Amino acid sequence: MNTKPIHYLIITSILLVFSEALIHFSSVKTGIIAYITVLILLTILFTLKKNIPEEYTRVFQIITLIPLYRIITLSIPTELITYEGYLISTTIAILAGSLVLVHHLKIPFADIGLILKDPKLQILCIVAGGVIGYLEWKIINPQQLELLIPGVLILTLCAFTDELIFRGLIQQSIEKAQGSSFIAIFLTSILYTTFFISFLFSLELLLVFLVSVFYGYIVSKSKSIIGVSISHALVNICCLVVIPYFS
Repeated sequence: MNTKPIHYLIITSILLVFSEALIHFSSVKTGIIAYITVLILLTILFTLKKNIPEEYTRVFQIITLIPLYRIITLSIPTELITYEGYLISTTIAILAGSLVLVHHLKIPFADIGLILKDPKLQILCIVAGGVIGYLEWKIINPQQLELLIPGVLILTLCAFTDELIFRGLIQQSIEKAQGSSFIAIFLTSILYTTFFISFLFSLELLLVFLVSVFYGYIVSKSKSIIGVSISHALVNICCLVVIPYFS
């Protein structure tokens, strides 16, 4: 049977969702083992499978960032460092890995959205960030980060890293390989929302998915992650810093 590359991508996405679900419904150790297995399968897929188009080979190479990210974040002993320290260490590690991959694959910055296009659409997206941040705060009512200025800088870096990986690299590589913005936005949104599976049966999970689709649409239309990165940072800052401070 000649399996199409999109079928491999769908299977990979299901395995990634399953791996994340194991963390919350089984154990962290089981989840790590599952992610390592997916990483090995992805490596085999883009190194040994010869009939996969080059564009899809790049997609699978880029998606290795997801299991790598989770293996790193799950392996750090959170009881030994502060929450802010955990965020900054994991974010810098995965950001560095992403930039190394971009360099290795010789991907131009414009191809991952590191360029300003369609300013009106970017401004709309940025303005929406404050509203989304308020909605998220109303749903989850989180505690305020202890360190104000470092917290803002960390949350901004986290937002940029997330958008670089999911909307800049994963979504745009899928869209280029498959030629469908709908499939690219939908699969990327599913993969991103999976990280919030602990909010299962909560409005937060639905909000994350809808916002991811919205951000995906903005990036698909503008080919820029500038607006969504700033908007995502505003969501984080409003939800975890500004609104809790005044509440």
